[in-house]
Amino acid sequence: MRTLGEFVREEGVLDWLGESIGRIIDQATEAVREGARRKLVPMASCFTCTTPWCCSVMVVVGLHEGVLIASALRASQRDTPELRADLRARAEAMAGKTPDEWRRPEWRRQCVFLNERGRCSVYAVRPRSCGTAYVFSPPEWCRGDEPERKLQVNIQRREALEGEQIEEQFRERLALRKKVGRRYIGTLPHMVLVALEAWDRTDFRDYLRQLPWPTLEEVRRWLPPDRGAQPATT
Repeated sequence: MRTLGEFVREEGVLDWLGESIGRIIDQATEAVREGARRKLVPMASCFTCTTPWCCSVMVVVGLHEGVLIASALRASQRDTPELRADLRARAEAMAGKTPDEWRRPEWRRQCVFLNERGRCSVYAVRPRSCGTAYVFSPPEWCRGDEPERKLQVNIQRREALEGEQIEEQFRERLALRKKVGRRYIGTLPHMVLVALEAWDRTDFRDYLRQLPWPTLEEVRRWLPPDRGAQPATT
């Protein structure tokens, strides 16, 4: 029997995920840039931002995105006991909190995947929610220390729906049982940790099925409201 790592490599799942998520990010980026040009408003991105406060927010991703990041960590020999301990600590700290609650200074910590220069060390396989995050307000406002400053953020409805389709297609390709009323998603550190812990298991399907996946009600608490594809105020 094959391990999870062997299965996703040999069946082309990793290549498919990279191409699919990359396409969504590219589509969203082009749409946002065009919208910014039409409205004559400045747009901040990871390349122009000098204060990476976006990387301190709670990011919710699918298991498929955790698997893609885990593959990059394994390939670069960064899957260490220290990294897993850090991922577990951050996942436990996020447990039971909403993204808004996590933005409070007493909880907020920068992403485990930021390097010493404050840049994303898994940028090539970053999740869709990170890759489609663009703001139209000054990046320093993202700190959230001044509630009266309303962030102008982009929410792409089409890309969100495509992301859910990839999530479901991934479940089918791995032959994971569809869990009624639940989804294979969670916070970024938790999903990467789950993928790493399942990577060398031949019983990865049984292992993944028995984990306590969130209910749809819990998922709704994590995800932003549907505001369409226009720049939205938060």
